[in-house]
Amino acid sequence: MALKAPRYVCLSDLHLGAAYSILTYADAQGRPDPGRPSDTQVAFGSALRELLSTMDGPPPTLILLGDVLDMGLSPMGDVAAAFRCFVETVMQDGGRPVFAPRVLYVPGNHDHHLWRIAQDQQFQDALQQGRVEDDLIKHTALFDPAGEEAEASRIGSAMLTRLAAGCPGLADARVDIAYPNLGLLDASRKRCVVLHHGHYIDPMYRVMTMLNAQAPGRSAGRNPAAVTVSDLEGQNGAWVDFMWSDLGSSGLTGAGAGKLYEVMRDAAASHDFSQRLAALLVAKLDQNFGMSGSTDVFQGVTVSQLVLGALDATLGRGAESQRDGYAEVMSTDDVADLRWYLSGPVKLQLEQAGLQPSELDFSFVFGHSHKPFEDELPVPGYDRPVGIFNTGGWVMDQPTMTSTQGASAMFIDDALNIASLRLFNDPVNGRVPPVHACGIGGFRDRDNPMLAALAAGIERSAPAWEAFSRHAQQATQSRATLLLDEFFTASVSVIADARAGMAARTRTTARTKA
Repeated sequence: MALKAPRYVCLSDLHLGAAYSILTYADAQGRPDPGRPSDTQVAFGSALRELLSTMDGPPPTLILLGDVLDMGLSPMGDVAAAFRCFVETVMQDGGRPVFAPRVLYVPGNHDHHLWRIAQDQQFQDALQQGRVEDDLIKHTALFDPAGEEAEASRIGSAMLTRLAAGCPGLADARVDIAYPNLGLLDASRKRCVVLHHGHYIDPMYRVMTMLNAQAPGRSAGRNPAAVTVSDLEGQNGAWVDFMWSDLGSSGLTGAGAGKLYEVMRDAAASHDFSQRLAALLVAKLDQNFGMSGSTDVFQGVTVSQLVLGALDATLGRGAESQRDGYAEVMSTDDVADLRWYLSGPVKLQLEQAGLQPSELDFSFVFGHSHKPFEDELPVPGYDRPVGIFNTGGWVMDQPTMTSTQGASAMFIDDALNIASLRLFNDPVNGRVPPVHACGIGGFRDRDNPMLAALAAGIERSAPAWEAFSRHAQQATQSRATLLLDEFFTASVSVIADARAGMAARTRTTARTKA
């Protein structure tokens, strides 16, 4: 029986270039070599090619849904080498392309700088055509425009296109940027899928919008019907770019950047960080607008209190979520934030595109949390429950194995049916779950031809996926062991320093008494 190939394959959170990605090669001491594929990456590329070879149809379009490059912790040269390595290992097979020539890239928080580069390029292209734009564009169109406008309106990534096109058999490859949302629409305009990396669901990445909402007379940040994707990017883009994407190229790499990420995952350290950042923001307000920290904003609340409260509500809460959130794929707060994004910025963007969200068979795909899942969610403004799919992530950034952490890939067909290729979860019982196809359950799965085709394809390529699972298990376990070793080495060092300090104080006390 012939299996129909997907139209799209979606991957996210590869974190190429970062030492904690299981797709990055690392030696026994954990030292990464971004230009060399890990055994897991090689096995994944081989298994994915074998799976797609069991299906009939043209090569699918690859969608890269953010944090594919880890520009926050890695220099530009490392992420470029890592992306070239990924192209060679996964996107081509002996000089034959595995995917369609055009790759769609939706930047996330760790590779947000790709969007910054694309914004600058679009502005310069307009200058070459004799136009001076009012400002940098805040987002791309939700859907690809049709006809003659399509080519002119697309924003490409020159760097990623050159890296891909330089590989054997991929001379026609092109990487186009869509940000922050990418929409897919079927021919009837009744079924729609929106893909977003997921960072603007997380309040940590919309700090400035929340600060703006706290100002007197402004409630847009609390009212989802009033916040657009343009607002989110315009208010938070610079913050996301500096804090989470551009650290690698700013020289804050290695231990410095690593410490910052550790701070953001620790609640107490995050509160201290919030206090320091609040002081800097208040100083900026005083410098630019003459608003001192003691200025009474309303009902005895000062500027300093307002800024610190907003930062703690986002950074502090985010740190608590990172510390305690691996017990479940989404907390109550996470679900509320997801509803906020879908019922506000996404719904507005759909309406601006001439669609009625209440009439759509609508699904949403995101990543960011590194915890894959599939489910349905009632969302205000949509008559039917929204299909929710999370792609997970390919990293081991904490030493504790958790059953919620793992990775998947989304297979989407012409009719926009979605099936999740569940690749791995942490081996909490000494073994990763086998690779399998997954849907959201219920009647949608029964009538989902993409899910049936994916399940059959996995069965036909089972040995390749079994080999991939062995490598993924070994990679996660070895990364966890290295992290534990680092923790205990650091702890021993701290204890030794403390003992040395106590001994020095004892000697000083003895001399004083003498």
